[in-house]
Amino acid sequence: MTAVADAVAVAVAAYGLQGTLANLPDVPLAPGDWAPLIERVRRERMPGLLVAAIADGAFPVLPEQREEAAEAHVASMCKAVLLERDLLGSFELLASAGIPCRVLKGSAVAHLDYPDPALRSFGDLDLLVPSEHFDRAVELFVGRGDHRQFHSPRPDFDRRFSKGTSFITPSGRDLDLHRTFVSGPFGLTVELPDLFETASPFVVGGETLLALGPEERFLHACFHAALGDIPPRLVAVRDVAQILLHTPLSQERVLEQCRRWRAEPVVARAVLLAWETLRIADVVALSVWAARYRPDPAERRAIRVYTDESATYSAQAATALWAIPRLFDRAAYLRALLFPDRHYLAPRDRGYVTRVRRGFSTLRQWGVRT
Repeated sequence: MTAVADAVAVAVAAYGLQGTLANLPDVPLAPGDWAPLIERVRRERMPGLLVAAIADGAFPVLPEQREEAAEAHVASMCKAVLLERDLLGSFELLASAGIPCRVLKGSAVAHLDYPDPALRSFGDLDLLVPSEHFDRAVELFVGRGDHRQFHSPRPDFDRRFSKGTSFITPSGRDLDLHRTFVSGPFGLTVELPDLFETASPFVVGGETLLALGPEERFLHACFHAALGDIPPRLVAVRDVAQILLHTPLSQERVLEQCRRWRAEPVVARAVLLAWETLRIADVVALSVWAARYRPDPAERRAIRVYTDESATYSAQAATALWAIPRLFDRAAYLRALLFPDRHYLAPRDRGYVTRVRRGFSTLRQWGVRT
């Protein structure tokens, strides 16, 4: 990735945001800069923003570059249509069984938080169900013919402790079934009933689906940007800024919920990432709060298991212990991870002794007290 292409990718990600100082070039890019840019635009799911900038005359390009951008956009929209067809079927499957459901990220954010859903492409489906319905939802998807990619350490582990699980649908697309936002400590401190108190309806193919309410949608965008990929995807960072700057929010409700969820360091990190990455000059109450927030040592350790390049899922699982308040639940959590069912153990460890040794080594490495 050239320095020029990197700077232009940021400007594409910021295109249309109020207050951004990220500037697009005023002349077409040389081929050596255009090639890595278009590749990153595809990878970061930003063809819609690139095509919009070109169509508005904000980004001059050569004819062949315009054509390549359009082709990338068409491909991303074709995939979105196919994903939304699967989304309709999946949502209906859950609804027919009486299982409450909220659509996360991609399609929901595209329809509710962007002025045109074609600006926000996506590559998979994410659905959230209440913990008490999680096992039944898994049964429904497996019964439909979806292939479950990751199995639970023990039968009750997912509905009590995990982020969720992933499937490959019969049409070959990725579907993530969630019970919370992320794995690890911050996933366990989210007050899950809050996620179903409100809903934002949106329409796909003539059918009404439900997403999280605006404040919860913003908080989920923060979790995804702050605790997801390393480094975070530009589109995830854009979602944080897009919702905060362009979707009506109760910032008091946002702060009240992130305090209750013990998620202040997550939200502060996400907002700072958005403001710094996308070069946003405008100041809002939450950007001021984020700049002033100082995480305590325990919060810094918890954030590190998501953001340190040496961190693993095992590290997230280990540090999740601090987020489980009851001793009985901690014991159940440790038992499931250290002594899982043999079908879960076999591909990962040679035996229980090896797994226990590795588990306690991880606990010591990340400073977790049991």
